[in-house]
Amino acid sequence: SSPTPRPTPTTTPTTPPAPGGSWTTGRAYQVGDQVTYGGATYRCRQAHTAIPGWEPPNVPALWLQV
Repeated sequence: SSPTPRPTPTTTPTTPPAPGGSWTTGRAYQVGDQVTYGGATYRCRQAHTAIPGWEPPNVPALWLQV
């Protein structure tokens, strides 16, 4: 019988996800999503649907500037 193939771990560094466009109210964001707002890039820290007032620089619990 032939040997069972084993997964080979990859040694290539993974690239971060590409920015997901501009931050928009009413959009559902998932953890790890990236947006641009005010010329800066932010990564989503907690899944949520954006509402007015929750702009990335205003809510550090939801967005981390990268």
